[in-house]
Amino acid sequence: MKSAAHTYAEKAIQSIRSVEADPDCNNKDYGRLCLLFPSMVQVNGLRLTVAFFQSKGKSQKTLHQRYLQDLAATVGSAAWETGLSTNDMMDYRDLTRHVLQAAVWFKRYAEAILKVEAADGLDS
Repeated sequence: MKSAAHTYAEKAIQSIRSVEADPDCNNKDYGRLCLLFPSMVQVNGLRLTVAFFQSKGKSQKTLHQRYLQDLAATVGSAAWETGLSTNDMMDYRDLTRHVLQAAVWFKRYAEAILKVEAADGLDS
């Protein structure tokens, strides 16, 4: 039986590899989102961070939307949708914990594979 961390690591590397192979995707910008997301969740909470990322992709499919989709696939789309809309704080905290655990893997792989550094800034 695989641990949750192992599952998150596998799915995160698949997502990062697909971004790396996509010629239409800006690898550095996606990597910066991977670095930015966990700290935004820590400061603002999961709901506000997701709302911010969703608002960035309203008019067109953006890297923000792609990151959210990749993250949702990693933690489980069903858990993602129900966890964000629930009023049960235990479910929300559990989802936040799982999302942060998965986001750490995205961050690690962005640094290792996409060669993004914390000093790199976001222009958007």
